[in-house]
Amino acid sequence: MSSPPSSSHEQHEPIIHIPLDLITPGAFQARQRFDPASLEELAASIAESGVIQPVIVRGQAQTGYTLLAGERRWRAAARAQIHTVPAIVRNDLDEQQAAVLGLIENLQRESLGVVDTAHGLHSLSESHHLTHDAIAERIGKSRVYVTNYLRVLKLEKSVQSLLDQGRLSLGHAKVLAGVSPAMQERLAHRAVVAGMSVRALERAVRHLLQTTTSSRRDPARDPALADLEQRLSTHLGNAVHIHYAPDRRRGQLRIDFHDLDEFDGLLARLDFDSDA
Repeated sequence: MSSPPSSSHEQHEPIIHIPLDLITPGAFQARQRFDPASLEELAASIAESGVIQPVIVRGQAQTGYTLLAGERRWRAAARAQIHTVPAIVRNDLDEQQAAVLGLIENLQRESLGVVDTAHGLHSLSESHHLTHDAIAERIGKSRVYVTNYLRVLKLEKSVQSLLDQGRLSLGHAKVLAGVSPAMQERLAHRAVVAGMSVRALERAVRHLLQTTTSSRRDPARDPALADLEQRLSTHLGNAVHIHYAPDRRRGQLRIDFHDLDEFDGLLARLDFDSDA
């Protein structure tokens, strides 16, 4: 079993300056998106003060270097028209250790978003056939940490986008991963509009699931109405109750909500403008 590359070891490696054009991005980059505005800010800082934190590479001057960690700094340096960057050469690492090192650096710097972290961990799992326990050991985190992040990849793309934007947290993601795809989208939208905490979202999911489950199990209910009630609840992300009296040929449709913010979100999903 290979050991994770240590930060203390890196600190004892000599720092050399390498021309940018001798460095190419590696295959182990966990970050999938580079925000242009953020890169411009970093480039301006680098133009003023230089690259303070060395990048980490493998390779040699004759054949070129592969970037293991620090692609954002490398890109920003190019924008700042800096021709060389400080670098630490880590030719002592095998491929698995190189992949782990890049992920560790980003995790320690807390510079990765939730979805990019999930993709980075998934890459370790798939490319190197590592269990959750093995990944946790290599990156210095708990198994629960790894499992929670990997659950993010089970979410709908629209929900992952809200995580990327910082409009939902990992805690929200854990709750949403336990419901159906259609319900994920509706509840995520509802949580964003209403500014719901993780606890509030947990209560909403629990209430919705209890309501739809009790409707399906009630033998006195018309199966068609129970099915419609469940599908409407999933579609809206709010508990829906349908009551119909065939002898009186009358019925009621009730949609539950908890506060006015949630009510406004419900109206928006119904495409109704309350201010019109």
